[in-house]
Amino acid sequence: MPLSLFRDRNFSLANVAISVMGFAITALAFPLMLYAQLVRGLTPTKAALLLVPMAIMSIVLAPWVGKLTDSVHPRVITGIGFASAFTSLVWLSAEMTPDSATWEILLPMTLLGVGNAFIWAPTSATATRNLPMHQAGAGAGVYNATRQVGAVLGSAAIAVLMDSRLSAQGLNFQPSEAGGGNLPAQVFQPFSDAMSQSMLLPAAALVLGFLAAISFAQPVHQRQAAPTSAAAEPS
Repeated sequence: MPLSLFRDRNFSLANVAISVMGFAITALAFPLMLYAQLVRGLTPTKAALLLVPMAIMSIVLAPWVGKLTDSVHPRVITGIGFASAFTSLVWLSAEMTPDSATWEILLPMTLLGVGNAFIWAPTSATATRNLPMHQAGAGAGVYNATRQVGAVLGSAAIAVLMDSRLSAQGLNFQPSEAGGGNLPAQVFQPFSDAMSQSMLLPAAALVLGFLAAISFAQPVHQRQAAPTSAAAEPS
């Protein structure tokens, strides 16, 4: 049964999109938190607070985006989401410097929250909307497993890339062994550069998610509603 699910175009594309999103969201947290704690000297709690604008925007926009999901083509909604998320990570990468102000980090995080709101729920709805009722449960299970696989791959890939970028900057040590603010000031810049460059990996992955999103087909219920609406219009 699971293999037959992928005959549905939207289900297949939604799995690609959500695995990419899982990859990106998991991957971006590692360089961001290391930068925040080791370069900016923030405590783990204060570093985590940098994510608050992302959460707030997701909560604020979720009800509005949910209403759009039933009436707007999914490629429009999710396309906006992936474009926003990609832009936010490239922007965040540029702001990850030793002397950037906190608000300069919070602005791209806010945009990332916009992207999240336009991706998670609409993609989930699109994945299973066209499936027959008897396959909806299996589809939801496969979809969730795919997201988890993307997250695992993201954590592994970002670890390899961070190690590579740190070595390229001449920093041969394990960041996990250092406490917040324990880096010598002279390595703030190369360490920031390594983390900034690593942030471009999840950004690049989101391009694949965007391509999958803009390839979504119109859901069945929207195609069926179109002729009905046309017939109801006065001649």
